[in-house]
Amino acid sequence: MSGHTTTFLDGLEALAASPLSPALEETTRLRLLDWLGCTLAGAASERARLGQMLASAGDGPAPVIGTGQTVAPLSAALLNGMASHVVELDDGHRYGITHAGGPLIAALLAMAHDPRMDQARFLKGIVLGYEAALRVAIACQPEAKLNGWHGSGVFGVIGAAMGTAVALGFDRVQLNAALAAACTSASGMVKAFGPGSELKPYNAGHPALNGLAAALAAEAGFPGPEDILDGPHGLIEMLRGSPVPPGALSVAPPYCIETVYLKPYASCRYAHAPVEAALRLKAEHGIAPADITAVQVETYGLAVHKHDHTEIDGPYSARLGIPYCVGAALALGETGMAAFSETALNDPETLRLMRATRVTEDPALSALVPAKRAAHVSLTLRNSSEVATQVDLPLGEPEVPLRAPDLRAKFADLARTAALSEARITALADAVLDPQTDPRTALSDL
Repeated sequence: MSGHTTTFLDGLEALAASPLSPALEETTRLRLLDWLGCTLAGAASERARLGQMLASAGDGPAPVIGTGQTVAPLSAALLNGMASHVVELDDGHRYGITHAGGPLIAALLAMAHDPRMDQARFLKGIVLGYEAALRVAIACQPEAKLNGWHGSGVFGVIGAAMGTAVALGFDRVQLNAALAAACTSASGMVKAFGPGSELKPYNAGHPALNGLAAALAAEAGFPGPEDILDGPHGLIEMLRGSPVPPGALSVAPPYCIETVYLKPYASCRYAHAPVEAALRLKAEHGIAPADITAVQVETYGLAVHKHDHTEIDGPYSARLGIPYCVGAALALGETGMAAFSETALNDPETLRLMRATRVTEDPALSALVPAKRAAHVSLTLRNSSEVATQVDLPLGEPEVPLRAPDLRAKFADLARTAALSEARITALADAVLDPQTDPRTALSDL
């Protein structure tokens, strides 16, 4: 049988059979370090609610990051996946509109105790999981998002399943079965993040859980159809509403793990270009927050819907709101974890600027997506003058990358929120990034 499913699995098998180059291994370890920092900070931020879930997680060998406890693998996948997305600092992909790393690494770590998964297979599973999640996501976006699907929940389950399957050494029949089980589990709604909701981290937890379950079902011998991605009832057309051309699921360099963005700011990626533009204007013109009477953000359409609110009800809605994130950047100069502290969330000047911010679509900027995800920001000042600038691609995209030292610094900042000592932070980063060290060892007792 030929089609997207066959092309996709052929490509994944070929990539799985090739050793990782030193450069690709370094990239993989950096993605793992970034995931670890996000997960430590998320676990610390949601200690009470995640702790309540942990209480019924069941005994087992899989570590739950930030707790020092081990539980049953499926529970660990859920909890670590959720924690990875709490602080909105996990990586993503502008073409795939998906956070692939959170669910994937949570699922892999949950099975890292399995004797079949050595260091090389663990790292290979990360590479393959990113590739699997994001190749399918790119084929389905932006139509899937416009139809209401949330990419992390939908495509994250595919990455988690296929990464785990490769790391455990599945054969072709098992790989196909894992893909089929993952596809029938694929779900996640944009509407779930409406006013008052704090469910967004669940859409990084449930695909980790379901992806691992899909791999285990395949290993147990439950076969799936050989064309789960193809045709009118295949996943791709179900999500996007139309076919994609042949070759859309081809696996080739640059691999998706190399083309994700890394976040420097602790907010939804849609807020990053506006925040960066606001910071630039403030620095270049020496503007005091009190001098600003109005803020206008013009950006692309996908960034406006559900991200233009000028009232917040806590850190979750604040992280998703362009007006709040811009307000905190202008008033406090904060873009990281401190921007969403209780003090910041109640800062009068931040809230004034948030309510003075208007976010609208510029069709010309929408036409640039996904090659550019731009924002044009203008500030109106008390003397009636106006200053403006545009950011086409925010920091962290492959074209304007965060380098290894930047990611180490980001990790250290996040790990401090989890109360890790400076010595422990340095030792963890060294262990994850050292090519002679098995990174799973460093993660096993966190």
